[in-house]
Amino acid sequence: MTAVISQFTKADSDNLRRVGLISNRYLNLIIMPTEKCNFRCTYCYEDFAVGRMKQETIMGIKSLIDRRCSDLEHLQISWFGGEPLTAKDIVFEISEYVMALVRKYPKLRYEGDMTTNAYFLDYNTTVALADVGVRSYQISLDGPREVHNKSRIRADGSGTYDKIWDNLLAIRDSSLPVSILLRIHFTVDTLKLLDPLIEDIKREFIHDSRFSVLFKAIERLGGSNDESIKILSEAEKEEAIQLLKFKLIGEDTPSSQGLFSQPHICYASRPNSLVIRSNGDVAKCTVALYDERNKIASLQPDGMLKLIPGRLAPWVRGVETLDAETLACPLVNLT
Repeated sequence: MTAVISQFTKADSDNLRRVGLISNRYLNLIIMPTEKCNFRCTYCYEDFAVGRMKQETIMGIKSLIDRRCSDLEHLQISWFGGEPLTAKDIVFEISEYVMALVRKYPKLRYEGDMTTNAYFLDYNTTVALADVGVRSYQISLDGPREVHNKSRIRADGSGTYDKIWDNLLAIRDSSLPVSILLRIHFTVDTLKLLDPLIEDIKREFIHDSRFSVLFKAIERLGGSNDESIKILSEAEKEEAIQLLKFKLIGEDTPSSQGLFSQPHICYASRPNSLVIRSNGDVAKCTVALYDERNKIASLQPDGMLKLIPGRLAPWVRGVETLDAETLACPLVNLT
């Protein structure tokens, strides 16, 4: 996800290095262990054609991390899909390998996070993932049960809300050292139907510092149902988000700042951030998966990247220009 940030100046370049935008001491790998999914969300842009990651790609990821670890200060592994927990064994295999490297390089800071539909994120799985360093999650809800179950449906057509909600409550009732970003989707049609969910979040999660909230309008991202999605203008989106925030927290106060996700530079703008698809393709963006410009390299079993000439530079052009719009989403006006 991306958000527009304030305009940068050339004087900000040193600070950008400091926060890791272009630091060679930081590496973020967004790994897709499978591109299959147990859900068929009505607005999804993925085609689920690519299946589980093969062993040669797993070997390549391990080798890549192994090659880089001695020079890194900060390694971030972000799990994506498809639904990554439908290939849970691959998540654990790579995560356990990373934990062994962390023990070998004690100065290395490691973070593991996951974008998941949370259907399989039960308590025992969350405990096991925390043990291998995966402790931060982004989980989407589309509204209260009757709204959510119309759009975030299983492949067999059944609803998903109750199981997700039960898993969230189990995490809340635990003492696990995790963080959960609840990504609350809305459309023109569902915006006025979110109040029961907001009340439930206020009652169950708002007082737990491990939980934060992001309100996000559904967009047309290339899915088969794009034409049926009614689009809000940027001004309407912002107005809706401010209204939803007010409903959740009331008047904005300093104590509520941590509840909401903060704007940030898109991962695709960062030279030190790579998407490893389950077929071994290396990309920059998890949205433009089927855009040929998005494939910048192929991962080899020895951890080397076979680069495609000219493909990387357009994605990281914001590092040179420091243009806010480009840093927020390099896919815009990509050449």
